[in-house]
Amino acid sequence: MCKKYVWLLLSPFLWVACQRVDLPPDIPGEPVFTTQFTLDNTGHEINAGVEDYYLFSRYESGSAGVLVMSGSLAPSDCPQGNCPGSLTFEFRNNQTGAQVSPDTLFSSGVKPYWGSLTTTSDTIWRLTFSTPDTLYYQSFQWSVDNGALQTGKSITRDFTDQNLHKISLRAIRNGAIRSTVIRHILPQDTMGFFPSVGITVSDSSGGSPYTLFANTFGSLVSSYKWNTGDSTQSIEVHQSADVYAVRVANPQGDTAFAQVAALEPLMEKTADFSYQVEKITQTLSDSLQLGSVNIRWVDENNAVWESRLNTQPGSSYFQIESAEPYDLNENGQKTYKMEVAFSCRLYSVVEPLLYKVLTGTAVIAVAYP
Repeated sequence: MCKKYVWLLLSPFLWVACQRVDLPPDIPGEPVFTTQFTLDNTGHEINAGVEDYYLFSRYESGSAGVLVMSGSLAPSDCPQGNCPGSLTFEFRNNQTGAQVSPDTLFSSGVKPYWGSLTTTSDTIWRLTFSTPDTLYYQSFQWSVDNGALQTGKSITRDFTDQNLHKISLRAIRNGAIRSTVIRHILPQDTMGFFPSVGITVSDSSGGSPYTLFANTFGSLVSSYKWNTGDSTQSIEVHQSADVYAVRVANPQGDTAFAQVAALEPLMEKTADFSYQVEKITQTLSDSLQLGSVNIRWVDENNAVWESRLNTQPGSSYFQIESAEPYDLNENGQKTYKMEVAFSCRLYSVVEPLLYKVLTGTAVIAVAYP
């Protein structure tokens, strides 16, 4: 778009040139599309229709198949905005596919720079649970948050939150579950104190009655519950052939369960487990860069500088101050006109560590499907 000219737009994935159209002599024809900016403290001004400059606008499929809508203030013989003295503004669509919602995409407000969304961090706590009780018990079953059972002497699980998680370990001997421990843990915490219990069988008189004692380990136990209905730490029983079991709990709700059969004069203890915590920080890539913007400048030496080639400082901004639908282009494509203000670093395509500081304002337009 330009003074005394209609503007150039790309048909889908192609470009077409801006064509001159003389205005009636009584129309002053002030430039509509302009920009004033400083680049490393050097001032620049570009006006479409002045000194043979035009506004070229287009849209095309960009990386990851995301539509990119752009407007280039460039010399009239440079419709792609890749010649010295060309300033281009690119807008990545805020959704995938061919649909564009211009009222949202070009709405007033601050837009992120293309490339500023490339990395985010996600923290994972990787916990490895293992049991040392591999001589007394023959197999083990694990469950996390009442999920599916996993077998083995150890398991590894990843957690992305700091909620309490319920870990259950069943220990099996002679084909039957002989002990169960249930513990509630926070993923980032190191191993805490949890209850364990063993049943000591006492037969000091050489026969009935037998004294069963719940011998506890680890954290403070606040309750006892036997399968006989008793709730004391020790009980007396008379039947040596029965199975006796006790469940203990601490105030936090962690539990341990053990049982004995045939009242063998030994202690049967719940299987224990411990865990190791590994903190892992993952870097995630946002390849789509939806709704972001890029500014490109081609200097007098034909060197290309773009905002998307490296990170932007916190002081950078791209502000759409106003936006409205504009005239159809010569191909009947819809366009949007915007007033924008911007400040960013433009990085060298050849050496992305080199940059220039760009600050300015512009009135531009882009085409969209």
